[in-house]
Amino acid sequence: MSWMSQLVKTYDCNIAKEAQSDIRLMPIAHMSANAQIEITLSREGEFRDAVKVEKKDAATLIPVTEASAGRSSGIAPHALSDTLSYIAGDFSVYCKSEKEKKGADDKFLSYIENLKKWSESECSHPKVRAIYGYLSKNTMAADLIKKGLIELEADGTFDNKKISGQLYEKAMVRFRVLGEESEKDKAWEDETLIGCYTQYYLEKQQGKRDICYFTGKPGTVSENHPKGIVASDYGAKLVSANDNQGYTYRGRFQSAEQACTLSYEASQKIHSALTWLARKQGVTIGSQDKRTFICWNPEGKKAPNVFDEFGLEEEEEATRVEVPWRKKLIKTFQGYRDQFDEKDSIIIMALDAATTGRLSVTYYQELLASDFLDRVIDWGETCSWGFLKFTAQKQPYYEEETPLFRRIAECAFGRERGNFIEADDRVLKEQTQRLVKCMVEKQPVPYDIVRALALRASIPTAYTRGNREKVLSTACALISKYYHDKNREGQEEKDHMKLELDNHDRSYLFGRLLAVCESVERMTYDKGEAREPNAIRLQSAYVNHPMQTWKILEGLLNPYFQKLKPGSREYFRKLIAEIVGSFDEGDAQRLNQELKESYLLGYYLQRAELNKKKEEKKEEQENE
Repeated sequence: MSWMSQLVKTYDCNIAKEAQSDIRLMPIAHMSANAQIEITLSREGEFRDAVKVEKKDAATLIPVTEASAGRSSGIAPHALSDTLSYIAGDFSVYCKSEKEKKGADDKFLSYIENLKKWSESECSHPKVRAIYGYLSKNTMAADLIKKGLIELEADGTFDNKKISGQLYEKAMVRFRVLGEESEKDKAWEDETLIGCYTQYYLEKQQGKRDICYFTGKPGTVSENHPKGIVASDYGAKLVSANDNQGYTYRGRFQSAEQACTLSYEASQKIHSALTWLARKQGVTIGSQDKRTFICWNPEGKKAPNVFDEFGLEEEEEATRVEVPWRKKLIKTFQGYRDQFDEKDSIIIMALDAATTGRLSVTYYQELLASDFLDRVIDWGETCSWGFLKFTAQKQPYYEEETPLFRRIAECAFGRERGNFIEADDRVLKEQTQRLVKCMVEKQPVPYDIVRALALRASIPTAYTRGNREKVLSTACALISKYYHDKNREGQEEKDHMKLELDNHDRSYLFGRLLAVCESVERMTYDKGEAREPNAIRLQSAYVNHPMQTWKILEGLLNPYFQKLKPGSREYFRKLIAEIVGSFDEGDAQRLNQELKESYLLGYYLQRAELNKKKEEKKEEQENE
């Protein structure tokens, strides 16, 4: 199915369920707007009260027309709630200039004529008739002045003050109509009124009729599609064809309708569903130049958020239990799997504004829910590593996890600024999308990302300790996955977080030697000593000329060996001899060639093994 089909399906499956949700799925011919004034009327249309709306309670569902939903200039009144200049019949009385007075009168005339047609139609509603009756008296501005919401100058014209940040003429008004206890007073929350307007507008809608390319049925064609799908790119439209003087059609068509036509109802469902999804579960990548990723199930079943904690909820320290990462993944995603039926699907989509007025779908993939979850688990298992974390008491510990897409992109292509690693927005969102595609479509990790991470991890002096460990662990996770996928066929599964003593790869062995050098020197440090060991300072040279640099490091180790206890000295000398003896004879001619990325795996795992032995020895001494 196409992305439009899935969005219509999403709308139809969720419109009834999400009616009372905090983030509402908009009914057809409705939109959300922030109200500044709330007027209370009796059922007979008599004025009762008017108050200023607090910003936290300003969001209001209002009925609109196709023209008013996207209005920027000209006269295009909404159907019920609107700004003061549209709905106050006496607004022009208090305007300063003749131009402003004429503009207000023209707006009100257009608004009240449309409201009269609705109130007198078969799709009318008691609240609509009460509101029409009140507005027909042309006393709204005077009533607001009496209540103190609007103030006048000495000459009887509007002053320059604002209501909740809006000029008087742009202040949005909503209505409350008093009724019986069982009824909802708030017109913007009355489902019967909402249904009446949707039915009225679809039946009375005027405009060009044609075949809808989506439904294949005749209907009123939508020429002004909604905007505001993504909040960060509010003015960008997903469907638009208003450039009949430029190169939009490239000589292939004479008009936009020849390229594509969508009925108003189809367009409303598509855009409402996508806007709702973006607000409810969209994840934005980038701080200024943003891209929004959405992962969802059309039936409304919960889909995992692979952009935040990889779908797992972060455990509190007091309840943290040591559980293997693989078991944690399987247990978590089994919870998602249990809710899905065999034919249920999960969709992932990316939206980005190519220009300020155009929104594009930069990525779209639709899979069976079972296949999607299998691929997420596979990515989580094969792209995980141990990451440095701290307890509430600032005690360090390592915990296995899968790095987030954002972190991978930042570590590979970013720079340290202060305490954070930051990357350019354009790079960040493009690389994030590449990684999402690798996971969803089960493709190999791009080697340029692996290489970039390895290069960053090979210059540890460019980072503070926390960021250094973050870059190293992220690099190891991607390197491990890269080689796992490359050699997946014909090899049995093994624990990628365990030191491989039988691994004779040249780069892996050199990485182990580097870890030994670092550990020997650190063991001689006094408490609180923070200087960098020679292994860290020479790591970038070590990667490019390993044998040459190793000879230098080996010579620099002698003073530190003298400071070690005899037992420790003998242990490290023996370990170095074992590692050196593991090199294949064929490596002799290329010992000084540049190391492959796999040296970081040997370095990390050997260092972890040595730290583990150190902790075990410390515990033994404390228990004696």
